[in-house]
Amino acid sequence: MDRELERKIKKMTDDGLKGLEFSAELKDMVREKVKREKPYRRRWYAPVISFLIVLLLVFIFAVVKGEKLGFIGNEWLSGFFANSSNFDIEIIASHGPTISTFNETITREDKVKPISFTKEERDDIYAKIKSIGFEDGLNLPDGENCNYQPYGGYELKLRMNDDIYEYRYSGCYTTNDSRALDELWEMMLDMIKKRPGYEELVEPYLMI
Repeated sequence: MDRELERKIKKMTDDGLKGLEFSAELKDMVREKVKREKPYRRRWYAPVISFLIVLLLVFIFAVVKGEKLGFIGNEWLSGFFANSSNFDIEIIASHGPTISTFNETITREDKVKPISFTKEERDDIYAKIKSIGFEDGLNLPDGENCNYQPYGGYELKLRMNDDIYEYRYSGCYTTNDSRALDELWEMMLDMIKKRPGYEELVEPYLMI
Protein backbone atom coordinates (compact mmCIF):
# COMPACT_ATOMS: atom_id res chain seq x y z
CA MET A 1 0.00 0.00 0.00
CA ASP A 2 1.25 3.50 -0.87
CA ARG A 3 2.59 5.31 2.20
CA GLU A 4 0.67 8.55 1.39
CA LEU A 5 -2.55 6.58 1.03
CA GLU A 6 -1.78 4.77 4.26
CA ARG A 7 -1.24 8.11 6.02
CA LYS A 8 -4.56 9.50 4.72
CA ILE A 9 -6.43 6.39 5.79
CA LYS A 10 -4.88 6.58 9.24
CA LYS A 11 -5.85 10.28 9.52
CA MET A 12 -9.39 9.58 8.34
CA THR A 13 -9.62 6.72 10.81
CA ASP A 14 -8.39 8.86 13.69
CA ASP A 15 -10.68 11.76 12.70
CA GLY A 16 -13.64 9.42 12.32
CA LEU A 17 -13.06 8.01 15.77
CA LYS A 18 -13.08 11.44 17.43
CA GLY A 19 -16.11 12.08 19.57
CA LEU A 20 -17.14 8.48 19.48
CA GLU A 21 -17.15 6.40 22.59
CA PHE A 22 -14.74 3.73 21.43
CA SER A 23 -12.50 2.11 23.89
CA ALA A 24 -8.76 2.05 23.33
CA GLU A 25 -9.01 -1.66 22.55
CA LEU A 26 -11.57 -1.08 19.78
CA LYS A 27 -9.46 1.72 18.31
CA ASP A 28 -6.47 -0.58 18.23
CA MET A 29 -8.53 -3.23 16.43
CA VAL A 30 -9.55 -0.72 13.75
CA ARG A 31 -5.99 0.47 13.29
CA GLU A 32 -4.86 -3.17 13.01
CA LYS A 33 -7.30 -3.69 10.15
CA VAL A 34 -5.80 -0.88 8.07
CA LYS A 35 -2.19 -1.54 9.05
CA ARG A 36 0.18 -1.92 6.14
CA GLU A 37 1.42 -5.49 5.76
CA LYS A 38 5.08 -6.07 5.07
CA PRO A 39 5.72 -7.30 1.55
CA TYR A 40 6.89 -10.94 1.21
CA ARG A 41 10.62 -11.19 0.67
CA ARG A 42 12.25 -14.46 -0.36
CA ARG A 43 14.91 -15.35 2.18
CA TRP A 44 18.43 -16.03 0.93
CA TYR A 45 18.52 -19.41 2.62
CA ALA A 46 15.30 -20.70 1.01
CA PRO A 47 17.10 -22.22 -2.04
CA VAL A 48 19.64 -23.83 0.30
CA ILE A 49 16.89 -25.46 2.34
CA SER A 50 15.16 -26.64 -0.85
CA PHE A 51 18.42 -28.13 -2.11
CA LEU A 52 19.05 -29.92 1.19
CA ILE A 53 15.53 -31.37 1.12
CA VAL A 54 16.07 -32.67 -2.42
CA LEU A 55 19.45 -34.08 -1.40
CA LEU A 56 17.86 -35.85 1.57
CA LEU A 57 15.17 -37.36 -0.65
CA VAL A 58 17.81 -38.57 -3.12
CA PHE A 59 19.79 -40.12 -0.27
CA ILE A 60 16.72 -41.91 1.10
CA PHE A 61 15.92 -43.17 -2.40
CA ALA A 62 19.52 -44.34 -2.81
CA VAL A 63 19.41 -46.27 0.44
CA VAL A 64 15.98 -47.81 -0.09
CA LYS A 65 16.68 -48.77 -3.71
CA GLY A 66 20.18 -49.96 -2.93
CA GLU A 67 21.98 -47.56 -5.25
CA LYS A 68 25.33 -45.88 -4.77
CA LEU A 69 25.23 -42.40 -6.24
CA GLY A 70 28.73 -40.97 -6.13
CA PHE A 71 29.59 -40.10 -2.55
CA ILE A 72 26.02 -40.81 -1.42
CA GLY A 73 25.70 -44.09 0.46
CA ASN A 74 28.34 -46.66 1.28
CA GLU A 75 28.86 -50.40 1.10
CA TRP A 76 26.89 -51.07 4.28
CA LEU A 77 23.92 -49.00 3.15
CA SER A 78 24.06 -49.84 -0.53
CA GLY A 79 21.59 -52.57 -1.27
CA PHE A 80 20.80 -53.23 2.37
CA PHE A 81 17.09 -52.46 2.40
CA ALA A 82 15.89 -53.56 -1.01
CA ASN A 83 18.01 -56.66 -1.38
CA SER A 84 17.72 -57.92 2.19
CA SER A 85 13.94 -57.72 1.84
CA ASN A 86 14.18 -59.83 -1.35
CA PHE A 87 16.27 -62.70 -0.06
CA ASP A 88 18.64 -64.11 2.52
CA ILE A 89 20.67 -67.27 2.14
CA GLU A 90 22.72 -69.52 4.39
CA ILE A 91 24.88 -72.37 3.10
CA ILE A 92 26.45 -74.71 5.65
CA ALA A 93 29.09 -76.89 4.00
CA SER A 94 30.72 -79.85 5.73
CA HIS A 95 33.85 -79.34 3.62
CA GLY A 96 34.12 -75.55 3.73
CA PRO A 97 33.06 -72.36 5.44
CA THR A 98 29.49 -71.45 6.25
CA ILE A 99 28.19 -68.33 4.57
CA SER A 100 25.10 -66.56 5.87
CA THR A 101 23.47 -63.31 4.84
CA PHE A 102 20.93 -63.78 7.66
CA ASN A 103 23.53 -62.67 10.20
CA GLU A 104 26.14 -61.45 7.66
CA THR A 105 28.94 -63.77 8.73
CA ILE A 106 31.33 -66.30 7.29
CA THR A 107 32.31 -69.13 9.64
CA ARG A 108 35.09 -71.68 9.38
CA GLU A 109 35.44 -73.98 12.36
CA ASP A 110 35.82 -71.58 15.32
CA LYS A 111 36.61 -68.50 13.23
CA VAL A 112 33.78 -66.09 12.56
CA LYS A 113 34.07 -62.86 10.58
CA PRO A 114 31.46 -60.35 9.44
CA ILE A 115 30.74 -60.19 5.75
CA SER A 116 28.45 -58.05 3.62
CA PHE A 117 27.95 -58.09 -0.11
CA THR A 118 27.73 -55.05 -2.35
CA LYS A 119 24.62 -54.37 -4.42
CA GLU A 120 26.30 -55.70 -7.54
CA GLU A 121 27.33 -58.90 -5.75
CA ARG A 122 23.87 -59.39 -4.27
CA ASP A 123 22.35 -58.85 -7.70
CA ASP A 124 24.56 -61.64 -9.08
CA ILE A 125 23.67 -63.94 -6.18
CA TYR A 126 19.99 -63.18 -6.61
CA ALA A 127 20.17 -63.87 -10.36
CA LYS A 128 21.80 -67.25 -9.67
CA ILE A 129 19.17 -68.09 -7.05
CA LYS A 130 16.37 -67.23 -9.48
CA SER A 131 17.93 -69.39 -12.19
CA ILE A 132 17.95 -72.44 -9.90
CA GLY A 133 14.19 -72.39 -9.37
CA PHE A 134 13.72 -73.14 -5.68
CA GLU A 135 9.97 -72.63 -5.95
CA ASP A 136 9.57 -75.79 -8.04
CA GLY A 137 11.58 -78.04 -5.71
CA LEU A 138 15.08 -79.39 -6.28
CA ASN A 139 16.42 -82.79 -7.27
CA LEU A 140 19.23 -83.32 -4.77
CA PRO A 141 21.16 -86.45 -3.66
CA ASP A 142 20.11 -87.51 -0.16
CA GLY A 143 23.04 -89.86 0.49
CA GLU A 144 20.94 -93.03 0.70
CA ASN A 145 22.06 -96.10 -1.24
CA CYS A 146 25.47 -94.54 -1.70
CA ASN A 147 28.25 -97.04 -2.50
CA TYR A 148 30.94 -94.92 -0.85
CA GLN A 149 31.39 -92.38 1.88
CA PRO A 150 30.27 -89.18 0.17
CA TYR A 151 32.64 -86.24 0.29
CA GLY A 152 30.92 -83.06 1.26
CA GLY A 153 27.40 -82.21 2.16
CA TYR A 154 25.32 -79.07 2.41
CA GLU A 155 22.56 -77.62 4.48
CA LEU A 156 20.89 -74.71 2.77
CA LYS A 157 18.33 -72.20 3.99
CA LEU A 158 16.87 -69.58 1.68
CA ARG A 159 14.38 -66.80 2.28
CA MET A 160 12.68 -65.27 -0.74
CA ASN A 161 10.48 -62.44 0.53
CA ASP A 162 8.27 -64.30 3.05
CA ASP A 163 8.93 -67.81 1.71
CA ILE A 164 11.48 -70.09 3.39
CA TYR A 165 13.19 -73.01 1.62
CA GLU A 166 15.42 -75.52 3.39
CA TYR A 167 17.41 -78.34 1.78
CA ARG A 168 19.95 -80.90 2.91
CA TYR A 169 21.95 -82.98 0.45
CA SER A 170 25.13 -85.02 0.17
CA GLY A 171 27.95 -85.41 -2.33
CA CYS A 172 27.11 -89.01 -3.14
CA TYR A 173 26.37 -88.14 -6.75
CA THR A 174 25.69 -85.06 -8.84
CA THR A 175 22.48 -83.66 -10.26
CA ASN A 176 21.86 -80.49 -12.22
CA ASP A 177 20.43 -78.86 -9.12
CA SER A 178 23.29 -79.90 -6.83
CA ARG A 179 25.79 -78.64 -9.41
CA ALA A 180 23.94 -75.31 -9.55
CA LEU A 181 24.06 -75.04 -5.75
CA ASP A 182 27.78 -75.85 -5.80
CA GLU A 183 28.27 -73.03 -8.30
CA LEU A 184 26.26 -70.63 -6.10
CA TRP A 185 28.37 -71.46 -3.03
CA GLU A 186 31.64 -71.18 -4.98
CA MET A 187 30.54 -67.89 -6.54
CA MET A 188 29.94 -66.43 -3.07
CA LEU A 189 33.33 -67.74 -1.91
CA ASP A 190 35.04 -66.08 -4.89
CA MET A 191 33.42 -62.77 -3.95
CA ILE A 192 34.63 -63.08 -0.36
CA LYS A 193 38.10 -64.17 -1.44
CA LYS A 194 38.71 -60.75 -3.02
CA ARG A 195 38.48 -59.06 0.37
CA PRO A 196 41.76 -58.59 2.25
CA GLY A 197 42.00 -60.74 5.36
CA TYR A 198 39.49 -63.36 4.20
CA GLU A 199 41.84 -65.55 2.16
CA GLU A 200 42.41 -68.04 4.99
CA LEU A 201 38.69 -68.54 5.52
CA VAL A 202 38.00 -69.53 1.93
CA GLU A 203 41.11 -71.54 1.05
CA PRO A 204 40.28 -75.08 -0.16
CA TYR A 205 39.74 -77.83 2.36
CA LEU A 206 41.95 -80.89 1.94
CA MET A 207 40.21 -84.09 0.93
CA ILE A 208 40.95 -86.92 3.35
